Amino acid sequence: MKVKIVDFTKRHYSLLLSFWLPFLIMGGYFISRNMYPFGSSSLLTVDLGQQYVDFFAFFRNTLLHHPTSFFYSFSKALGGDMLGEWAYYLLSPFNLLLLIFPAKNIDAAIFLITILKYSCAGLSFAFFIEKTQHLRGLKTVMLSVSYALMGWFVAYQLNLLWLDAAILLPLICYFLNHLLLQNQQKIAYSLTLAAALIINYYTAYMICIFLLLYASWLIIAHYQSAKRFGHQILLFISNSILAAGLAAIILVPTFYSLIGSKGQYTQQLIHYKFEYFPPKMLAKLIIGSFNFQQMPSGLPNIFIGSLGLLSFIAYFFFRQFPWKERIASLLITLFLLLSLCFEPLDLFWHGMQFPVWYPYRFSFIVSFWMLLLAGRALQQLKKVPSWKIAAISSFVLYAGIILYTFLNLKKFSFVSTTNLTLTVVMAILIWLLLFWPVDLKYQPLKTCLLSIIVIVEVASNAFISLNNLSYLSEKEYAQPTAALTNNATWIHNHNHGLFRTGEVYSRTKNDGLAHDLNTGSYFSSALEKNVPDFYGMIGNPDGDNYVTYSNGTLISDALLGMKYFITPKSNLSNTQQSLTQLTEKPDLKTYRQIATNKLTKTYLNQHSLPLAYLASNQLTKTKSFYDDPTTFQTNWLKSATGHQSDQYFTPQNFNEVVFQNVTQQLRLTDTVFKKKNLAKEAKIIFKFVPTTNNSYYLTLGAPLDSDNVTFYLGNRQLNQYSTFRHAVVVNLASHAKGQEIVLTAVFKKSSLWLNHFVLYQMNNRLVNQRLSQLKKQQPTVKKLSERRLQISYTQKKSQQLVATTIPYSSGWHAEVNGQPVKTTKIQQMFLGIKVNGAGVKKITLTYRPPYLLTGLIVSLISIAVLIFSYWFYRPKYRPKKFI
Repeated sequence: MKVKIVDFTKRHYSLLLSFWLPFLIMGGYFISRNMYPFGSSSLLTVDLGQQYVDFFAFFRNTLLHHPTSFFYSFSKALGGDMLGEWAYYLLSPFNLLLLIFPAKNIDAAIFLITILKYSCAGLSFAFFIEKTQHLRGLKTVMLSVSYALMGWFVAYQLNLLWLDAAILLPLICYFLNHLLLQNQQKIAYSLTLAAALIINYYTAYMICIFLLLYASWLIIAHYQSAKRFGHQILLFISNSILAAGLAAIILVPTFYSLIGSKGQYTQQLIHYKFEYFPPKMLAKLIIGSFNFQQMPSGLPNIFIGSLGLLSFIAYFFFRQFPWKERIASLLITLFLLLSLCFEPLDLFWHGMQFPVWYPYRFSFIVSFWMLLLAGRALQQLKKVPSWKIAAISSFVLYAGIILYTFLNLKKFSFVSTTNLTLTVVMAILIWLLLFWPVDLKYQPLKTCLLSIIVIVEVASNAFISLNNLSYLSEKEYAQPTAALTNNATWIHNHNHGLFRTGEVYSRTKNDGLAHDLNTGSYFSSALEKNVPDFYGMIGNPDGDNYVTYSNGTLISDALLGMKYFITPKSNLSNTQQSLTQLTEKPDLKTYRQIATNKLTKTYLNQHSLPLAYLASNQLTKTKSFYDDPTTFQTNWLKSATGHQSDQYFTPQNFNEVVFQNVTQQLRLTDTVFKKKNLAKEAKIIFKFVPTTNNSYYLTLGAPLDSDNVTFYLGNRQLNQYSTFRHAVVVNLASHAKGQEIVLTAVFKKSSLWLNHFVLYQMNNRLVNQRLSQLKKQQPTVKKLSERRLQISYTQKKSQQLVATTIPYSSGWHAEVNGQPVKTTKIQQMFLGIKVNGAGVKKITLTYRPPYLLTGLIVSLISIAVLIFSYWFYRPKYRPKKFI
């Protein structure tokens, strides 16, 4: 056994090193940074900490406890299809490692998954370069480690869902090589491409674009005859379609989901322009050319190290390669480089939508291509008689890159003089070791020394780049997570039904997803467009990919079924206080406190409705509009009850308004106020004294976000979500009769527009009366599973509208007393059912992802074709190789 292990290690040491070196390098770096479980920090930063970690918690919860959440979840904002979310975020096989770790140690699982993905990228590329370019030993290791630690992987390591693409790309290209050049591995090519499409359709789309280029390059470089050319084209197209067919069970329903979400934001107007001066991207070839500012809107991350870059340049000067191959390589290279700076091509690679943060997400493909050509150059380096031309050319061009960056150093915030100097030193050493001839007996020493310097260089880039980022501490993640877990456990132990839970504190917008709390907040790239549209109308913050239920009123809390509210205690010490207050909620005084623990309190909203309620048919005529949330909520409640003359909100005047360093005007709402002295602080102080114990609300238009003004309530900063694009409702007072309320607006700019700035008093008595009326008609809603509900009630009318606050989808199917009935869309948002005939009614709602069955049928047919293909092309029937 020991002999076999030693023999295996000798034969495959390059593959083993390609896996273990990235593992040890990045693992060692993270340990040195005290990343959990080896210290008090964590890998959680930006979207990994604010979004993905909650999806991973949802992944565990679904597989271990609630498998029907795979198809639908009420934790997705107000409820929504989850198949598209799984297809984008959660289908990586690496995620299965999450099941090994306890829920409270999920950040430790992320640590392991991250370094394993680095390692697998190195192994995958090593396998590809050995098999296609016939490189062996340390040359393979140098290129594979350069690939695993390339600039894209380091910069986007926090986007774990994209990293699988960089792992699969070399394997797909390897099997495509065999398919087109040797007429072999047909099944393997289709299977690996299908795997990429299933794991993450977004990055797989980019891979598919590249495969068109790569297949063209292979066919042109090895062209022999028109007949063979046609056969290769047919093989490529048929096997690629087969791969799509195998993935259809995920792709088809996901495509339908995208039509209502990301597909709504497709760019209609394309500008035929360069997004920046193209030579600027050369600066990204410098060591450590990445910082936080490069995340939202930076240059493409194309760092591959000096070995890769020098060899890539040299490739084009090796006459050993046929001219048709080099011309094809040059054209593809120019296309890829143009894609990194020309807007129409950039949009094309991103599915005709500009990325929100993380620009040029396809740059891993550019790095792969450059290292592929670098591998071809290294493979031929000993044999090429004209290596001096390649050496001089690569030196001159690399020197030009360094010189351009040096001359424009002040324009690049992500490049320092130290990093540029380090790059120059490394580049010179690598160039000398790469091209300077030595005696044959010294060649192993030279290669070994070259390997060390190459690995040091790419590792230095990774360390310096990641040092520019900040991370959540373990406490910042663990303490609010533990508090939310405790709250969720208590609530679910006392109520097993279907309801929503509002948050007065939160860790992220996906707390509900991670803790099965149905909080009404959500953050996802695949969020259906009608959901943020609705939130914008009820006065809550919304964006293209998020909604936050932070600005509820007594009306919206009740109608949306917000049965519980959790809030942090106000007397926590600094050591305890890592719970971020999300919003003001004086309305909690009208709710009943039912639980308390060390950090939080839980309140019961006695007026909350179930997710289905009996309503007036007038609700079907409710209109939609923005920037008047009090009127929208009024129309909703009075249409649901049938009392069209009701008025729930009354505008109020402030008792006193004080202007400090601001030009005074009589009118407040929709007036632009300007500073008198631009060098001094300007503020407006608004004072009012409630004359009743009713709820008081203030509406704020989009220009009153945190970019333009800071609000203070009394002597502390107002708790309010910082960004919003439609008017929001802020709860300022409740049960505060006779108490002076002071709101201060501090200017952040030279002027301030008080857009939709109106103070309202709610008629609490009338609102509670109408809500009580709706509660008397309350049906019983039983959750049989995440995708199956039962609604029971006794109908007294000949026709009754059963309204729900479940977002409308064609995936919902209804049966009344066992008979199928049509569903209808109400309020241009929710699911409604019109039920005829008096008597006892039992409605069953079942969710089936649209086109899931279609996708399943296509996948089954594709599997049958795959099995037949495997049988037909088994060795005894397999045609002879082309070459």
